[in-house]
Amino acid sequence: MEKQSNLFNARVHRMCFDQDSIYTSLAKSIYRWDKKTKELLSCFTVPPNDNLNKGALLCVDERNIYFSSIYFFHVMDKKGTEVIYQKQFGSDNSSDFDLGTILVDENHIYFPMRNSGLVVIDKHDYENVRYLNKDKGSIWALDQDESMIYFGVVDKNIYAFDKSTLSAATVFSGQKGNIHYIYSFKEYIVSVSADNSIIIWDKSNGAILHQVKNAGCSLGRAIMTDEYLVCVANNLIKIWDINNLKLVIEARSFGTLFFDDGFIYLADRNIPHVAIFTIDDIIRDGQINLAQV
Repeated sequence: MEKQSNLFNARVHRMCFDQDSIYTSLAKSIYRWDKKTKELLSCFTVPPNDNLNKGALLCVDERNIYFSSIYFFHVMDKKGTEVIYQKQFGSDNSSDFDLGTILVDENHIYFPMRNSGLVVIDKHDYENVRYLNKDKGSIWALDQDESMIYFGVVDKNIYAFDKSTLSAATVFSGQKGNIHYIYSFKEYIVSVSADNSIIIWDKSNGAILHQVKNAGCSLGRAIMTDEYLVCVANNLIKIWDINNLKLVIEARSFGTLFFDDGFIYLADRNIPHVAIFTIDDIIRDGQINLAQV
């Protein structure tokens, strides 16, 4: 287990949040950090079921941490850090979980399985498993809101399913490449594609509202606020004014973008540094403090 005592000096593969804590993964370890002080609260080792090198995909609710290794799904009690459930789904690199993300809501846990669409597990009965769009192949992008789960498939479409019925609702068509990331914001969906564009969609009907071509974010992530569109990719951060989609600033960056409660987190599994700032910080300063990178 890698020794890390402060989030600012941690290497991170994936990150998620609850009200009080930040959870990160790296290789075979999962860490819990105090959101205010960024100090390490606890850590544990993922069960040695498979050769997990990068780190687990993880999400949390008020009781549990849900995470996937390469072929296994796990449920761990937050308080006792005890794995209370695990199940193997995949067996080789044609049926692994090393893609997309994992999400949880009041009733379900959602995660992609290569070549098998979206796995949906009942939170009240972990053996009750369904698959959405299993015949359409792999999913690389996944997000949700209160009523819908949204996922981007290798057929270059985004699908919205009603979470209460697990039935298909809307198809978003228009990207020309694989969809690598989706971000849900109010009545909009933001998608990042291998066609090097970012599209802002209308959730209600799947219509394209805006498209930033040649965004330079094809393998990165993008988020949206009331004022800005932000993407991080290829060691650059770009910020556009949401009103006219004019580029406000472009600056040196690193790692993967995570976003929570108005704060951007930049982290990388190969670099022992996490940068935390607001969008206004970087616009004001004209750069990100990368002195420790």
